Amino acid sequence: MKVSRGSAVLLLSAVLSLAGCSASSGDPDDEAYSGPTLPARTVVKGTWREGPAKPEEQTPYPYDINTHCGIKWVHFGGRWWVLDIVLPGGERVQGEPPPPGTERVAGYMTLIGPDTADFDAAGMPTLQFVPADEEPPGCA
Repeated sequence: MKVSRGSAVLLLSAVLSLAGCSASSGDPDDEAYSGPTLPARTVVKGTWREGPAKPEEQTPYPYDINTHCGIKWVHFGGRWWVLDIVLPGGERVQGEPPPPGTERVAGYMTLIGPDTADFDAAGMPTLQFVPADEEPPGCA
């Protein structure tokens, strides 16, 4: 099949413009940034959200983190995870950050891959967890 140069340029321009319009970014300074995409959550007294025993990758699940002893360990998807890195940048969750002194934060846990899980909550950076080699120590 032979395509004229003019047709090829037109087709390439259309593809590039569509790709540019659909690009998403987590950087609020980027013009493609669309803002937080997950609805705000609040802690519901008497319930505890931990996500499913077998989470699917790239699916955000409602999740509550206990902050009483700090945010270093979480139990998600049937196993323990340990905080690896804090990723500043675009917020994924709408709403206001939790008030200071809150012992439980409502947000979302997303299994990014077999060895990475991200926690996102309103007004907070993304907390990235990796599988723990051991169970967490008790809280002092």
